[in-house]
Amino acid sequence: MKYNFNKVLNRKEGNCRKWSNHVIKEKFGLNEDAIPMDLADIDFECAPAIKESILKRASVGDYSYTFIGDDFYDAIINWNKRRFDVYIEKDWIKLTFGTVSTLHYIVQAYTKEGEGVLINTPAYDPFAEAVANNNRKLCCSSLKLDNNRYYLDLEDMENQMKYENIRLLIFCSPQNPSGRIWTKEELYQVSELCLKYNVILVSDEIHRDIIFKDYRFVSLWNAHPEIYKNSIICVSPNKGFNLGGLKTSYVLIRDVKIRETLLERLKSNSITSPNVFAIPAIVAAYNESEEWLDAMTSYVEENFEIVYDFFETNIPKAKVMKSDSSFLAWIDVREVFRNEEESKEFFRHANLTMVVGSYFVKDGDGFIRINVGCPRETLNEALNRIKKTYISMYC
Repeated sequence: MKYNFNKVLNRKEGNCRKWSNHVIKEKFGLNEDAIPMDLADIDFECAPAIKESILKRASVGDYSYTFIGDDFYDAIINWNKRRFDVYIEKDWIKLTFGTVSTLHYIVQAYTKEGEGVLINTPAYDPFAEAVANNNRKLCCSSLKLDNNRYYLDLEDMENQMKYENIRLLIFCSPQNPSGRIWTKEELYQVSELCLKYNVILVSDEIHRDIIFKDYRFVSLWNAHPEIYKNSIICVSPNKGFNLGGLKTSYVLIRDVKIRETLLERLKSNSITSPNVFAIPAIVAAYNESEEWLDAMTSYVEENFEIVYDFFETNIPKAKVMKSDSSFLAWIDVREVFRNEEESKEFFRHANLTMVVGSYFVKDGDGFIRINVGCPRETLNEALNRIKKTYISMYC
């Protein structure tokens, strides 16, 4: 193996939020031997080219204000074309400082207080926070669960767009927490609805870099020939390359009017100067780390197979949803635990952290999400703790 994903990093150093003893104790009440499986980042050493690019930039000894050069735009343009067959131009790209904060600015820029913002649930909770924190009306369209797989309820989405004064759809593609990749036909149908009812479609595609071998990711603009007129694509290397601490993200906006509206909002909040290490990190990720990403994706997919087999063998009542992408396992535990508090108690006994389903706004009750983007030793130890705890509590 060219890249050693089995290497266990000491992430307790460097103020890592996921592995901080203080955070784990304060949030979960667990001791220093706990294994965190909640936060959505990976436990692998970053791609060598990224590390080298940051060290090279740090060696200059100057960390003052910086600017964005053509190498940044070229890297993004080439990456999107090479990986996703998406054609973009330099003017369509705007660097931002984290997708979550960007969603707040988007809500502020394109909606007014009291207007509706639609999300599909279960959903990443900060989607709802971006709506509620800005005094907009949160509208939820429940995903349909069929044979342990999610599907869009297009009829419900249309009804809400028609009657609930929806101005914005925040759409997760691939979907978090399930890892579901939407098909081209599904994306086309959603696009048709947004165009019909003049709803701006915000496609959060930050998990798109980690796609498993039997699946194909379709970016929004490749699904409908007209949706670029009414959409924003949110992108980040944070999930695929684990750069969350650098606050590296960007948006793609082709329509001039929509683009200028967001730029004005960002300028009014002084969102201008980039992180001095973010630019070289993105360039190194996209230009020199593709092989690393593919190898990491294969490793994580193997981790999923271990997880599927483990639960089928040891806790068959727990149903792990088949994931198309990313490193987050969404597990139906309704037949295992009577309620959410019981699931929390179980994981406290196992000395593991996880995310309970109620975090995901709506329709997540009876589910849990665990992060499997970790070395095999860490994963096996976590699963062994789950097995021992299950035997001690239920057998």
